[in-house]
Amino acid sequence: MLEYILICTLFGTAAALVAHSRARNALGWFVTGFFIGPFSLIVAVLPLALKEGLTKRCPQCTEVIRYHAQLCRHCGSPAHLLEP
Repeated sequence: MLEYILICTLFGTAAALVAHSRARNALGWFVTGFFIGPFSLIVAVLPLALKEGLTKRCPQCTEVIRYHAQLCRHCGSPAHLLEP
């Protein structure tokens, strides 16, 4: 039983770390990883989808960023260079 809890905690921690590095909710992904295990890691690694009106792609690095971002969080491009 202790091994099972340890393995679940490891999957939860791994999912939280991946989610945090991708600017997602780390606590939510920890809980998901704890209960679902390796499947949450697969979903956490998937690329972010564009949401119409909420996100856009940076023309410099092509990463998905928030629509009203001042700077691209990946490459640091200023907002006036970003596509609408």
